[in-house]
Parts: sequence; structure tokens; C-alpha cells
Amino acid sequence: MCLSACVVQMAVTTWAQELAEPEPQEEESPEEPSPPTGAFPVEDPTIHPGREPDLSVREPESETRTDEQEQPTAQAPQERSPPPSTGELPIEDPTRDELADTQVEQETTEPALQDKPRAKPEHQGSNVKAVYDQGFIVAVDDWFYLSLAGLAQARYTVSYRTKPPTDPDTGIREKQVSQGFDVPRARFQLGIGLTQFVALYMRMGVVAGKGFSFQRAFIDLKWKYFRVRAGLFMNEADAESLVNPEDLYMLDYSIAQNVYDPGSSKGVMFTYLRKRFSINLGYSDGLRTGFAEIRDPVRADFAVTVRTQYGWGKAGLGGFNRLTARRGTPFGARLGGALHYQDGGRSQGTLPVQIVLGTIDLSLRGNGWSMLLTLIAGQDATSRADTVEAGEVVTTGFALTGGYFVLEDLQLFGVYSIVAKPRVQGSLPPNVPPDFAATENFQQFGAGLSYFVIPGRNHVKLSSDFQYFLGRQAGSIVPTSPLNSIQPSGAGSQFAWRIQLTAAF
Repeated sequence: MCLSACVVQMAVTTWAQELAEPEPQEEESPEEPSPPTGAFPVEDPTIHPGREPDLSVREPESETRTDEQEQPTAQAPQERSPPPSTGELPIEDPTRDELADTQVEQETTEPALQDKPRAKPEHQGSNVKAVYDQGFIVAVDDWFYLSLAGLAQARYTVSYRTKPPTDPDTGIREKQVSQGFDVPRARFQLGIGLTQFVALYMRMGVVAGKGFSFQRAFIDLKWKYFRVRAGLFMNEADAESLVNPEDLYMLDYSIAQNVYDPGSSKGVMFTYLRKRFSINLGYSDGLRTGFAEIRDPVRADFAVTVRTQYGWGKAGLGGFNRLTARRGTPFGARLGGALHYQDGGRSQGTLPVQIVLGTIDLSLRGNGWSMLLTLIAGQDATSRADTVEAGEVVTTGFALTGGYFVLEDLQLFGVYSIVAKPRVQGSLPPNVPPDFAATENFQQFGAGLSYFVIPGRNHVKLSSDFQYFLGRQAGSIVPTSPLNSIQPSGAGSQFAWRIQLTAAF
């Protein structure tokens, strides 16, 4: 009896001591820096980093989960990656919800509604949630959401021409210096998600020197790794055209991209996408028939565009929708290529020209650095007719651009681009200017810096760059525009200094 009492007394004493002692605290992990904006603003309402493919906005997951509740590894990695830097895939790729960059994924959430139905009291109304997740989002009942994003750019430019042209009618020579303020772009993007199978997207805005217009308007139908896009969209060609203007190094696109920009077209596009490989097949009515920032449209009887790409590194194809790569970014590489062909002249309103466009691009990124190399070649040709002979114009372009973060929110960058002297045979195609007689290469040299105003994020940045253009613009296929800061010139060279404030939400 005494032994039993002693045992009970010792147990009570031990239990009391344990209650008195503080519980051991888990070692706190270092606080992670706030992630940058990722793929914002998006061209597709289903590609926000970390968002589940059923397009819902969910409650945070509980601390414990069963194995049966685990999501697929592509959507729910068990460990958070180092501080993010680049977002995910190029903006026009319609299937990035399944390949969201693991660097910017949120914590995995509870299973989808179809996996674990949740009973809702009869008296309860719709489950409406409003959040800011790299854009303003309103979600309803785990099956519908609406996202709103926007962009505005304010720029001041000073241009100088060594030999400005003379007006042939008045005989007055133009001024060597041009300067002024401009709003290169202002746009709104509206995305609507309907279940995990349907998404709608519209982009409306203005470009310097042009009025308000619909720049994108399409519907996506999605099933597993397959997507079908129909409406007004961009057929994916060179990699630089897939990047939003606020995600570039320089204040605008290179001269090579300006020449070969595919713009927006009306048609349909089929996509197959996995983590490291994707292929797109588009069928449309020609280049830039829906919207173009600089060059004129070329309407065709039919146009076919094919692009494929492969990615190396931890995130695969994830992370290449923006050119900048912040410190802490793991190494990644992407190799892509595209081929475009169109023909016209047999139906009303089309041009009798055959266009072939081929591109190869290589993207690299690492710890605070990134670069993009692009090679482009094009052929515009016409067949022999009763009144004109056959003609052909072959052009080539090259662009190399890169950047490096010298400080956490300060980036230096540079670019070299060239549009080589074209090769002309026979009569000029109807889409080529009649005074086209380029006799030399047109080259772009540029360097600059960007300061990201909000630490660790890409919403607001102040940028400045300096460009030197070597070659005469008149007679070449390089367009003049406030966007690329190139003025008309028949001889000599040009300089341009720009400072720009960009804000995106």
C-alpha cells in the first residue's frame, strides 16, 4: 500500500513539474522576403502564381494534412523555394496555371471543392471573397472569379539627330533636337474565370499616338494539359514579344522586335504544355490584323504559327514571363523556336504576299542576372502575275539584352540589336514601302538602370536608358515611333535619352 502511494505521489509531482516548465519552442525560421509581383499583370486570368487550377480563392490550409489531402507535386511543393524573382511563363501562354513558378507559389490550400464537398447552410448566401493577389480579385463560391489589373507609363524623351532630313516641299531642315513628355501605354486587363475549364480575357488601352482600342479579347477552354484559345490574341513568335512592357530591361522593345512584332490576330490556337515542354499551333488571318503598336497589318487568306520551347532548371518553363531575375533566383534556361507562314491575295481585302518568319531564342537567368538572345529571319515574296514580276525580300534581325542587380532593388541593363541590310530580288511585295532601298545595317546600342520603388516588388519602377542608333532610318524596314524613340533620318546617326515611371497593379 505504501509502495502504491509513493508511485502515485511521484507521478503527480512529475506531472506538476511538467506543467510548470514552459513548452519547448520551435526554432523560428528566418523571415522570408516578400515575393515580387510574379506574372503581373496577366494576359490570362488563370495564371496567377500559386492559384489552383479550379480558379478559386481558398482559405489557408490547416497546420496538419493527411496524405489523402495532398495535391499533385506540380501544384503543391512541400518546401518553399528561396526568395522569388521572376514570375512564371510568357504572358501569352494560356496554360500557366499548371506550371506556376514554385518560387512564388503560396502555401498549398485545402482540397478543391470537387474533391471534398463542403455543406453550406441554407440560410447562407454566396461565398464571396475579395483579395489582392498580384491584381484585384473577386471570387464567388470556388467556381467564379474576376480579376482586374492595369498599367500606366509616363516618359520623357530627348532625341538628337546628327543629320536631320530636309522637307522637300518647303526646303526647311528639321531640328536636330526633339523632346517632350508622352504616355507610351495605359491599359486595363480584365480576366474572368468560369470553373476550371473556361476563362475569358480582355485587354483595353491606348498607345502613344493612337486611340483607345481592344488589344486582346479571347476565350480559353482548358482540359488537363490541353488548351484551346479563340478570339483576338497574339500568335506566339519571338520570346521578347511574349513579355509585358513593364517587365523588359530597356524602356521599350528592341528594334528587331519592332520589325518582326506579330501583334494581335483573330483566330484560334491549340496548346499542349507540360512543366518543361510546350507547343503552340495557331491559325489566324495574318500578322497584326487585330492590333499592333507600330507596324501595319498584313491580312492573309490563312496564316499558321507554330512555337515550341523547352526549359531546364528547377522551375522548368516557369519564370520566363519577365526578363528581370532578382537575387536568389536559381539557374534556369529556356530554348524556343517558332515558324510563321501566311499567304493571301485570293480573297477580298488580303494582300497577295507570302510571308515566312522564323525565330530562335535562348533565355538564361541566375542569381540576380538574366539575358535573352534572339535570332529572327523573314521572307516576303510575291508570285509572278500578268503585270508584275516575282519579287522577294529577305531580312534578318538579332537582339541580345541582359541585366544584373547591383543592389537589391537597383538593376543595370544593356542591349544590342541589329536589323541587317535586306536582300532584294525582283519587284517589291505590296507590304514593303515603295521607297524601300536600304543600303546599310541599322543597329541599336543601349544601356540604362532601373530602381524598383517598392522593395522586393515590381509594381513601381523608375527607369532611365540611353540609346545610340547607327545607320539611316529612311529606306530601311526599322519603323519610326515614339515607342522606340527613332526619328526619320536619311543619313547620319541618332541618340535618345529616356526617363520613365512605370506603375502596374
